[in-house]
Amino acid sequence: MKKVILLCFSLALIAAEPFVSAHWLKNHLNDKNIVILDVSSPKLYKKEHIPNAINAPIALWRKKVGHYALLKAPKELEQVIRSLGITQNSHVILYSHRWGKDFLKTSYIAFALEAMGFANSSILDGGLDEYRKIGNLTNKIQLPKQSHFKATFHPELIADKSMVLAHIGKTRMIDARNPIFYFGAEKQKILARAGHIPKATSYFWVFSFHDEKIKDPKALHEMLIDGLGLDPDRPVITYCTGGLETSMNWYILHRVLGFNKVRLYDASMKEWANDPNTPLTKYRWE
Repeated sequence: MKKVILLCFSLALIAAEPFVSAHWLKNHLNDKNIVILDVSSPKLYKKEHIPNAINAPIALWRKKVGHYALLKAPKELEQVIRSLGITQNSHVILYSHRWGKDFLKTSYIAFALEAMGFANSSILDGGLDEYRKIGNLTNKIQLPKQSHFKATFHPELIADKSMVLAHIGKTRMIDARNPIFYFGAEKQKILARAGHIPKATSYFWVFSFHDEKIKDPKALHEMLIDGLGLDPDRPVITYCTGGLETSMNWYILHRVLGFNKVRLYDASMKEWANDPNTPLTKYRWE
């Protein structure tokens, strides 16, 4: 009995890993609690995907609000989660077909799931291309069974404009965009103004990866905690252009490094920099 308990405990720890390898997924492909979500477009999914994967594009999770998109309402997201067959006992594996913006959808959906009270998700390290090296792909459409998932909304994971404005200079803020946009040397076309939120620190989300795979926790600790001086026990607000880039910084801080007070500013600069009344800083590293 003791061996069984220890085995179950070790499996639970494995299931909670923020990133899993292609080899791990291949070995657990048919586990009954595994739910694999392909976050790329329906077109890419229909062409090829990992066996048993269900298509869950970003449009399922977000709604348009003016210039930007936000997380859907809790009741809507509860229905989305149920429609994907996710239960409280599931282990959700998220992957994308491509690097860059497509890949960032994995961390955003992990954030969406956790905001609804589901934290047992993992991202496939290296995505579809990494799995392709060791496993077969399919074009068979996977139709999930409806679940009875009960969502518990966690607003403490989310920041809005008024909160950000009130916490300038009081709470550490991390800008996930390319540093050229943080510094204000170039303006993004979709934004009315260039620069960053005053007192925010630049940490481009790609710094956490090497050859499109996650760096080891020690390297992440050295950069974000030792280097930038972030404290896992103190509040942090992350932001970017429109929610996707910052979701990866949120995921790294919260899931990999154990920060327990990280909020994601979903509307980010699409709201902030297009509002003429919000402060911006240019040509300064902070």
